[in-house]
Amino acid sequence: MDSLTQATLGAAVGHVCWQNQLGRKALIAGAVIATVPDLDILIYPFLDEVQRLYWHRGESHSVWFMLLGSIFFGWLMTRLSVGRQLSALQAAIGAFCIFSTHILIDVFTVYGTQLLAPISRKGFSLDNMYIIDPAFTIPLLAGTIGAYLVKNQVTSRRLNQTFLLLASLYVVWSLVIQSIADQKFRSVLAQKGIEVSRHITSSGAFTTFFWRHIAETPEGFLLAYWSVFDEKSRKIQFQYIHRGDEIVAPISSMRTFQTVEWFSKGWWAVVESDEKTAKVVDLRFSEIPSARNQEAGQWDWPFAWSFNLAREDETHLKAIRPAMKDPAMTFTLLGQRILGQGDWLTAAE
Repeated sequence: MDSLTQATLGAAVGHVCWQNQLGRKALIAGAVIATVPDLDILIYPFLDEVQRLYWHRGESHSVWFMLLGSIFFGWLMTRLSVGRQLSALQAAIGAFCIFSTHILIDVFTVYGTQLLAPISRKGFSLDNMYIIDPAFTIPLLAGTIGAYLVKNQVTSRRLNQTFLLLASLYVVWSLVIQSIADQKFRSVLAQKGIEVSRHITSSGAFTTFFWRHIAETPEGFLLAYWSVFDEKSRKIQFQYIHRGDEIVAPISSMRTFQTVEWFSKGWWAVVESDEKTAKVVDLRFSEIPSARNQEAGQWDWPFAWSFNLAREDETHLKAIRPAMKDPAMTFTLLGQRILGQGDWLTAAE
């Protein structure tokens, strides 16, 4: 999740664990500790694009860090003036709760985490929440701000715990509605007699009221959306995206391409190419349209890379940053689609 959400969640959990001993300082301590796993980006200047993909949400988001980090930061807390009222056990348990909720909430996103790094580079993700979701963050902010402003400890505790519970219920809602959305997508594919090898149903941008589905076929992928606010008469339409294995065949064994294969879990596609270059994108992350009825090659993508098809010895991965050609139109299209109006996909049927 985004840094604000992680810090606020850490503050809320820290307050639950340490309020009796630290009072309002528990909020600040929790927020600071919750940011530690995401500080892995500080060494980015010393890494290339390949190393960054392996490093981010790797060791600092693993179960080993969850355990060992809790012991270290618990010990550190008791050595600082802010945490001297805590026993070593209280400090370690609180740090463990903060780290575990940080890592768990990242598992809920499409990006996921490498829970067993460095022993295994397998990415774990449940795909039920977007990396920025105001409906999850706002209750956490309300609870922590209220807990900080209210001096009465009982009222402060109740405020924080109430809003933390609301945020937790929202996560439960996301899992339930994800299952409903997944069944809707699978049902349409079954009715059409389309055989697919695997599926992903993930939350749309910024909300769990809007869902995105990718289904893999022998030569490509089918992409569709469904909103909670869609009218019953509205049919789910799939847009086809060709994978392009034949285009990248000359470079498929390269270190850089194998990194994209690993990072995307095979959910990549060539959306633009010529005789010399190919643009490869990770389809798991929502496309960024700038007009209606665009093809995949016309969209911007959060994760995209350029490959030189003539160089089999290429060692550096070249990331393509999204240009956001027309932000106003992008957010207009997104807002309309969330509310069950309009679309930017071109139906495959």
